[in-house]
Amino acid sequence: MIAHPGMEERDPNKLKSKKGIESKGVEDILKFTKSPIQESLIEFTDSSLNKVASETFQAVMKFMGDLPLKGQTELDVVCSLLKLCGEYEVIRDEAYCQIMKQVTDNSSTKMDSCRKGWRLLYILSAYYRCSEVLKPYLLWFLQDVCNNPTLHFQGIARSCEQNLQKTFQFGGRCGFPGNMELKAMVAGRSSKRQLVLLPGGIEKHLKIKTCSVALDVIEEICYEMGLDRPEAFNEYIIFAVTNQNHNVRPLNKKEYILDVVTEMEQVDSNYMFWYRRVIWSHPLKFDNELYVTMHYNQVLPDYLKGLFNTLPSVQPTEQQFQQVSKLAALQHRAKDSIYLPTLREVQDYIPPQLYCLLEAQTWLDMISQHTQQTLALSAHQARAQFLGLLSAFPMFGSSFFYVQSCSNNAIVSPCILAVNQNGLNFLNKETHEPIATISLKEIQSTRTQRPSAGSSYPYVEIMLGDLMSQTVTQLQLEQGLELCRVIATHMENLLLAREKRLTLPPSEITLL
Repeated sequence: MIAHPGMEERDPNKLKSKKGIESKGVEDILKFTKSPIQESLIEFTDSSLNKVASETFQAVMKFMGDLPLKGQTELDVVCSLLKLCGEYEVIRDEAYCQIMKQVTDNSSTKMDSCRKGWRLLYILSAYYRCSEVLKPYLLWFLQDVCNNPTLHFQGIARSCEQNLQKTFQFGGRCGFPGNMELKAMVAGRSSKRQLVLLPGGIEKHLKIKTCSVALDVIEEICYEMGLDRPEAFNEYIIFAVTNQNHNVRPLNKKEYILDVVTEMEQVDSNYMFWYRRVIWSHPLKFDNELYVTMHYNQVLPDYLKGLFNTLPSVQPTEQQFQQVSKLAALQHRAKDSIYLPTLREVQDYIPPQLYCLLEAQTWLDMISQHTQQTLALSAHQARAQFLGLLSAFPMFGSSFFYVQSCSNNAIVSPCILAVNQNGLNFLNKETHEPIATISLKEIQSTRTQRPSAGSSYPYVEIMLGDLMSQTVTQLQLEQGLELCRVIATHMENLLLAREKRLTLPPSEITLL
């Protein structure tokens, strides 16, 4: 193999020969050896790192089968190598060089030695980035194997390169691989099928790779819904759900899915991933069936709870009753029903706060009239029309939270909190009339706090104001972590929009 010129300039850590004399190239050093090394391949200014380098090399040889495991398992060996690389950042380049050495001109008597070496490189590249000095050589090494048809392991070399690029982009995996994942990787299986639930129980079984992050999942589902712009990806979140839906944790887009899986499996084997839209700045589109169904299923439960409706102090108008009836008829057609609804079904289609205002038969008569008009629609068209009508409601596009108490005396609690592009909207628990609004621009930070003594719900502290004057509003609610992530997502979107305006030429700013 030809030496990369950048490697010869490493200072103070240079590749060296066994005698400690600086090598003219790396060809002689990066070749397979049957014996453990006694000192590091890279020249360190701290000589004590030779012992650590010797330990990492033994771990490499044990995993590849060129040294006996001596009571250890392959998982033990991998974890010890990853642990050393975690404790000593400078040893990561050494580990990369050691594995490259052992897979180059591999003459081991063990048939799968070289294959396991590549598997180890695949694992290491998923966890730790190399230095900027080593990066060009390491990428060249991997690409050289990928592009050389006479060499084996082209596929895994390409996967190692992808892992490394992901690690530089997202920081690398955090949790060590579990036994099942490691067995799969050693056997050459670098992905698993993971169930992700869309609103309404729509199941998506996605291919999750070792370095797949939440953003990858979001992008894949967005592509299937006909969305391909990064601005659209920012509007969706993956939630990790445990404890029979009681614990809902929004994932950061940079989180590695398999790290989260390992974490959740220790808590609840019946964990789930949910996919939800959080920001609704882009207009609805109705040409994609999955898109329409997913959004319809997400907003329908909130509509049926009456969260989009403000209940007036006087009787609603005939026009308002007709609108509710039409939305009910569209729900009925969305189920692909071609018959008239029953009294029982009618009750299921109307928010209870509104249903009690008229006799059941009156509702049935009104909805039946609208049902006749919806028969010409397909189920997809009915869902699309429902979304179109509902999108005109003031609180459409909100994430709703039930707030037990609020430290701000001007906000009567318990109350409903609707978080959307306009900010934090506090609504009356019964009538859903607005009580107060906090704009996103006022929010400086949010944080969660554990429940206080005698309380079952955690707190969220929201810091408001500017650098000169700040106040803190404290909310008590069950979904504290979810609220903080939803607010953070809106804040990030606001900052991105502001940056976009600043970078556009003047002629285009007015178009936003």
